Amino acid sequence: MGKISKEMKIGMAFIIAIFLLYYGISFLKGINIFRPSNSYMVVFDNVEGLTQATPVTLNGYQIGLVSSMSLDTKHGNKVITYLDMNKGIKIPKGSKMILDVSMLGSATIMMETSNSAEVISPSDTIVGIRNKGMIDAAGNIMPSVQQLIPKIDSILSGLNAVINSPAMAQSLSDVNQITGDLAKTTKQLNTMMAALNKDVPTITGNLSQVSTDLTGVSKQFNQIDMVSTYKSVDATVKSLENLSAQMNSKDGSLGLLLNDRQLYDSIVNTMSNASLLLKDVKDNPSRYINVKVF
Repeated sequence: MGKISKEMKIGMAFIIAIFLLYYGISFLKGINIFRPSNSYMVVFDNVEGLTQATPVTLNGYQIGLVSSMSLDTKHGNKVITYLDMNKGIKIPKGSKMILDVSMLGSATIMMETSNSAEVISPSDTIVGIRNKGMIDAAGNIMPSVQQLIPKIDSILSGLNAVINSPAMAQSLSDVNQITGDLAKTTKQLNTMMAALNKDVPTITGNLSQVSTDLTGVSKQFNQIDMVSTYKSVDATVKSLENLSAQMNSKDGSLGLLLNDRQLYDSIVNTMSNASLLLKDVKDNPSRYINVKVF
Protein backbone atom coordinates (compact mmCIF):
# COMPACT_ATOMS: atom_id res chain seq x y z
CA MET A 1 0.00 0.00 0.00
CA GLY A 2 1.45 3.23 -1.02
CA LYS A 3 1.78 6.30 1.02
CA ILE A 4 -1.18 8.66 1.14
CA SER A 5 -0.38 11.72 -0.78
CA LYS A 6 -0.40 15.16 0.76
CA GLU A 7 -3.31 16.24 -1.43
CA MET A 8 -5.34 13.24 -0.26
CA LYS A 9 -4.75 14.18 3.39
CA ILE A 10 -5.80 17.76 2.75
CA GLY A 11 -8.95 16.57 0.98
CA MET A 12 -9.89 14.19 3.77
CA ALA A 13 -9.28 16.90 6.40
CA PHE A 14 -11.45 19.31 4.42
CA ILE A 15 -14.30 16.76 4.20
CA ILE A 16 -14.06 16.04 7.95
CA ALA A 17 -14.05 19.77 8.72
CA ILE A 18 -17.17 20.30 6.57
CA PHE A 19 -18.90 17.39 8.32
CA LEU A 20 -17.97 18.73 11.76
CA LEU A 21 -19.14 22.20 10.77
CA TYR A 22 -22.49 20.85 9.57
CA TYR A 23 -22.87 18.72 12.69
CA GLY A 24 -21.93 21.62 14.91
CA ILE A 25 -24.42 23.96 13.25
CA SER A 26 -27.14 21.30 13.45
CA PHE A 27 -26.30 20.66 17.09
CA LEU A 28 -26.56 24.36 17.90
CA LYS A 29 -29.95 24.40 16.18
CA GLY A 30 -31.04 21.45 18.31
CA ILE A 31 -30.86 18.91 15.47
CA ASN A 32 -29.19 15.61 16.24
CA ILE A 33 -28.29 14.09 12.91
CA PHE A 34 -27.29 10.79 14.54
CA ARG A 35 -30.66 10.31 16.20
CA PRO A 36 -33.14 8.24 14.16
CA SER A 37 -36.35 10.10 13.32
CA ASN A 38 -39.44 10.13 11.11
CA SER A 39 -40.34 13.13 9.01
CA TYR A 40 -43.89 14.50 8.84
CA MET A 41 -45.38 17.41 6.92
CA VAL A 42 -47.65 19.96 8.61
CA VAL A 43 -49.42 22.71 6.67
CA PHE A 44 -49.93 26.10 8.35
CA ASP A 45 -51.66 29.21 7.04
CA ASN A 46 -49.35 31.46 9.08
CA VAL A 47 -46.03 30.54 10.68
CA GLU A 48 -45.12 33.94 12.14
CA GLY A 49 -42.68 33.34 15.02
CA LEU A 50 -41.88 29.79 13.88
CA THR A 51 -38.23 29.05 13.15
CA GLN A 52 -36.11 26.04 12.27
CA ALA A 53 -35.40 23.80 15.28
CA THR A 54 -38.62 24.92 17.01
CA PRO A 55 -39.51 22.10 19.42
CA VAL A 56 -42.52 19.82 19.01
CA THR A 57 -43.95 18.78 22.38
CA LEU A 58 -46.49 16.31 23.72
CA ASN A 59 -47.79 17.10 27.21
CA GLY A 60 -44.77 19.40 27.65
CA TYR A 61 -42.20 16.75 26.61
CA GLN A 62 -40.16 17.36 23.44
CA ILE A 63 -40.76 14.64 20.86
CA GLY A 64 -39.39 16.35 17.78
CA LEU A 65 -38.44 19.61 16.12
CA VAL A 66 -38.90 21.66 12.95
CA SER A 67 -36.34 20.68 10.35
CA SER A 68 -37.31 23.02 7.51
CA MET A 69 -40.12 25.08 5.96
CA SER A 70 -41.21 25.84 2.40
CA LEU A 71 -43.87 27.98 0.74
CA ASP A 72 -46.51 26.13 -1.31
CA THR A 73 -47.37 28.67 -4.01
CA LYS A 74 -49.70 26.24 -5.76
CA HIS A 75 -52.13 26.00 -2.85
CA GLY A 76 -52.75 29.54 -1.61
CA ASN A 77 -49.26 30.29 -0.31
CA LYS A 78 -49.59 27.90 2.59
CA VAL A 79 -46.44 27.03 4.50
CA ILE A 80 -45.32 23.39 4.55
CA THR A 81 -43.43 22.65 7.72
CA TYR A 82 -41.32 19.51 7.99
CA LEU A 83 -41.11 17.91 11.41
CA ASP A 84 -38.47 15.42 12.51
CA MET A 85 -40.20 13.26 15.10
CA ASN A 86 -38.37 10.86 17.41
CA LYS A 87 -38.28 7.26 16.30
CA GLY A 88 -41.11 5.32 17.90
CA ILE A 89 -43.50 8.28 18.16
CA LYS A 90 -46.82 7.31 16.61
CA ILE A 91 -49.31 10.00 15.65
CA PRO A 92 -52.96 8.84 15.73
CA LYS A 93 -55.21 9.97 12.90
CA GLY A 94 -57.17 13.09 13.79
CA SER A 95 -54.35 14.50 15.88
CA LYS A 96 -53.64 18.22 15.68
CA MET A 97 -50.43 20.23 15.50
CA ILE A 98 -51.01 23.55 17.30
CA LEU A 99 -48.56 26.42 16.81
CA ASP A 100 -48.33 28.55 19.95
CA VAL A 101 -46.28 31.77 20.12
CA SER A 102 -45.60 33.23 23.55
CA MET A 103 -45.58 36.92 24.47
CA LEU A 104 -41.77 36.92 24.26
CA GLY A 105 -41.88 35.58 20.69
CA SER A 106 -40.72 32.00 21.33
CA ALA A 107 -42.77 29.43 19.38
CA THR A 108 -43.73 25.84 20.18
CA ILE A 109 -45.67 23.23 18.24
CA MET A 110 -47.87 21.23 20.59
CA MET A 111 -49.28 17.91 19.46
CA GLU A 112 -52.83 17.17 20.56
CA THR A 113 -53.52 13.47 20.04
CA SER A 114 -56.84 11.81 19.28
CA ASN A 115 -58.25 8.49 20.46
CA SER A 116 -58.04 6.83 17.05
CA ALA A 117 -56.30 3.46 16.80
CA GLU A 118 -55.04 4.25 13.28
CA VAL A 119 -51.79 6.15 12.95
CA ILE A 120 -50.56 8.70 10.40
CA SER A 121 -47.81 7.55 8.07
CA PRO A 122 -44.80 9.81 7.43
CA SER A 123 -46.06 10.40 3.91
CA ASP A 124 -49.35 11.86 5.09
CA THR A 125 -49.89 15.60 5.56
CA ILE A 126 -51.11 16.97 8.90
CA VAL A 127 -53.20 20.12 9.11
CA GLY A 128 -51.69 22.67 11.51
CA ILE A 129 -53.62 25.17 13.65
CA ARG A 130 -52.25 28.48 14.87
CA ASN A 131 -53.24 29.25 18.44
CA LYS A 132 -54.52 32.80 18.93
CA GLY A 133 -52.11 34.16 21.48
CA MET A 134 -51.37 37.51 23.04
CA ILE A 135 -49.50 38.79 19.99
CA ASP A 136 -52.46 38.09 17.68
CA ALA A 137 -54.83 39.65 20.18
CA ALA A 138 -52.58 42.71 20.39
CA GLY A 139 -52.61 42.95 16.59
CA ASN A 140 -56.40 42.96 16.60
CA ILE A 141 -56.51 45.56 19.36
CA MET A 142 -54.09 47.99 17.72
CA PRO A 143 -56.66 49.53 15.29
CA SER A 144 -58.98 50.25 18.19
CA VAL A 145 -56.09 51.71 20.16
CA GLN A 146 -55.17 53.97 17.24
CA GLN A 147 -58.76 55.24 17.13
CA LEU A 148 -58.62 55.96 20.87
CA ILE A 149 -55.39 57.98 20.67
CA PRO A 150 -57.06 61.20 19.34
CA LYS A 151 -59.75 60.93 22.03
CA ILE A 152 -57.15 60.41 24.74
CA ASP A 153 -55.21 63.41 23.42
CA SER A 154 -58.39 65.51 23.56
CA ILE A 155 -59.09 64.37 27.12
CA LEU A 156 -55.54 65.20 28.19
CA SER A 157 -55.83 68.64 26.57
CA GLY A 158 -59.05 69.26 28.49
CA LEU A 159 -57.43 68.15 31.74
CA ASN A 160 -54.46 70.41 31.07
CA ALA A 161 -56.83 73.35 30.49
CA VAL A 162 -58.68 72.59 33.73
CA ILE A 163 -55.45 72.27 35.73
CA ASN A 164 -54.05 75.55 34.37
CA SER A 165 -57.34 77.43 34.85
CA PRO A 166 -57.28 80.30 37.40
CA ALA A 167 -60.58 78.98 38.72
CA MET A 168 -58.85 75.75 39.70
CA ALA A 169 -56.19 77.69 41.61
CA GLN A 170 -58.90 79.71 43.35
CA SER A 171 -60.80 76.52 44.17
CA LEU A 172 -57.68 74.99 45.68
CA SER A 173 -57.14 78.17 47.71
CA ASP A 174 -60.76 78.01 48.94
CA VAL A 175 -60.33 74.35 49.82
CA ASN A 176 -57.18 75.24 51.75
CA GLN A 177 -59.08 77.96 53.61
CA ILE A 178 -61.94 75.57 54.39
CA THR A 179 -59.44 73.01 55.64
CA GLY A 180 -57.90 75.61 57.94
CA ASP A 181 -61.34 76.59 59.27
CA LEU A 182 -62.18 72.94 59.85
CA ALA A 183 -58.92 72.51 61.75
CA LYS A 184 -59.80 75.51 63.98
CA THR A 185 -63.32 74.18 64.51
CA THR A 186 -61.95 70.78 65.40
CA LYS A 187 -59.60 72.35 67.91
CA GLN A 188 -62.48 74.28 69.50
CA LEU A 189 -64.59 71.12 69.64
CA ASN A 190 -61.73 69.30 71.31
CA THR A 191 -61.50 72.09 73.90
CA MET A 192 -65.26 71.95 74.50
CA MET A 193 -65.15 68.18 74.80
CA ALA A 194 -62.29 68.42 77.30
CA ALA A 195 -64.30 70.91 79.42
CA LEU A 196 -67.39 68.72 79.09
CA ASN A 197 -65.42 65.69 80.20
CA LYS A 198 -64.47 67.61 83.34
CA ASP A 199 -68.10 68.59 84.05
CA VAL A 200 -69.61 65.22 83.22
CA PRO A 201 -68.67 63.59 86.57
CA THR A 202 -70.23 66.54 88.48
CA ILE A 203 -73.36 66.43 86.35
CA THR A 204 -73.53 62.69 86.80
CA GLY A 205 -73.20 63.10 90.57
CA ASN A 206 -75.97 65.72 90.60
CA LEU A 207 -78.23 63.50 88.56
CA SER A 208 -77.49 60.66 90.95
CA GLN A 209 -78.38 62.92 93.90
CA VAL A 210 -81.61 64.05 92.19
CA SER A 211 -82.46 60.44 91.51
CA THR A 212 -81.86 59.62 95.17
CA ASP A 213 -84.08 62.55 96.26
CA LEU A 214 -86.81 61.48 93.88
CA THR A 215 -86.58 57.99 95.31
CA GLY A 216 -87.05 59.44 98.82
CA VAL A 217 -90.04 61.53 97.70
CA SER A 218 -91.53 58.47 96.06
CA LYS A 219 -91.12 56.54 99.29
CA GLN A 220 -92.83 59.40 101.20
CA PHE A 221 -95.71 59.35 98.73
CA ASN A 222 -95.99 55.62 99.22
CA GLN A 223 -96.17 56.15 103.00
CA ILE A 224 -99.09 58.64 102.77
CA ASP A 225 -102.46 57.18 103.77
CA MET A 226 -104.33 58.01 100.60
CA VAL A 227 -107.63 56.64 101.94
CA SER A 228 -107.63 58.96 104.96
CA THR A 229 -106.56 61.90 102.82
CA TYR A 230 -109.37 61.20 100.35
CA LYS A 231 -111.90 61.00 103.20
CA SER A 232 -110.70 64.36 104.61
CA VAL A 233 -110.94 66.01 101.21
CA ASP A 234 -114.42 64.52 100.71
CA ALA A 235 -115.60 65.84 104.09
CA THR A 236 -114.22 69.31 103.28
CA VAL A 237 -116.01 69.31 99.94
CA LYS A 238 -119.28 68.32 101.66
CA SER A 239 -118.85 71.12 104.23
CA LEU A 240 -118.33 73.62 101.41
CA GLU A 241 -121.45 72.29 99.70
CA ASN A 242 -123.49 72.75 102.93
CA LEU A 243 -122.13 76.28 103.37
CA SER A 244 -123.03 77.11 99.78
CA ALA A 245 -126.53 75.69 100.30
CA GLN A 246 -127.03 77.76 103.47
CA MET A 247 -125.83 80.89 101.68
CA ASN A 248 -128.31 80.30 98.86
CA SER A 249 -131.16 79.40 101.25
CA LYS A 250 -133.49 82.20 102.52
CA ASP A 251 -134.21 80.37 105.76
CA GLY A 252 -130.92 80.99 107.52
CA SER A 253 -129.52 84.29 108.74
CA LEU A 254 -126.68 84.34 106.23
CA GLY A 255 -129.10 83.47 103.47
CA LEU A 256 -131.52 86.21 104.46
CA LEU A 257 -128.63 88.66 104.70
CA LEU A 258 -127.40 87.79 101.22
CA ASN A 259 -130.77 87.35 99.48
CA ASP A 260 -133.07 90.00 101.11
CA ARG A 261 -133.16 93.01 98.77
CA GLN A 262 -135.02 95.20 101.21
CA LEU A 263 -132.44 94.60 103.92
CA TYR A 264 -129.74 95.44 101.45
CA ASP A 265 -131.44 98.70 100.50
CA SER A 266 -131.94 99.62 104.20
CA ILE A 267 -128.28 99.02 104.95
CA VAL A 268 -127.31 101.15 101.96
CA ASN A 269 -129.61 104.00 103.11
CA THR A 270 -128.29 103.76 106.66
CA MET A 271 -124.69 103.94 105.41
CA SER A 272 -125.59 106.91 103.23
CA ASN A 273 -127.26 108.77 106.13
CA ALA A 274 -124.30 108.00 108.36
CA SER A 275 -122.01 109.48 105.76
CA LEU A 276 -124.11 112.66 105.55
CA LEU A 277 -124.19 112.92 109.35
CA LEU A 278 -120.43 112.58 109.58
CA LYS A 279 -120.01 115.23 106.92
CA ASP A 280 -122.34 117.62 108.69
CA VAL A 281 -120.55 117.01 112.01
CA LYS A 282 -117.31 117.79 110.29
CA ASP A 283 -118.66 120.93 108.67
CA ASN A 284 -120.68 122.22 111.68
CA PRO A 285 -119.20 120.78 114.83
CA SER A 286 -120.81 123.49 117.01
CA ARG A 287 -124.21 122.08 116.39
CA TYR A 288 -123.37 118.82 118.06
CA ILE A 289 -120.60 119.69 120.47
CA ASN A 290 -121.22 122.40 123.05
CA VAL A 291 -118.02 123.36 124.89
CA LYS A 292 -118.20 125.96 127.69
CA VAL A 293 -115.17 127.48 129.29
CA PHE A 294 -115.45 128.67 132.85
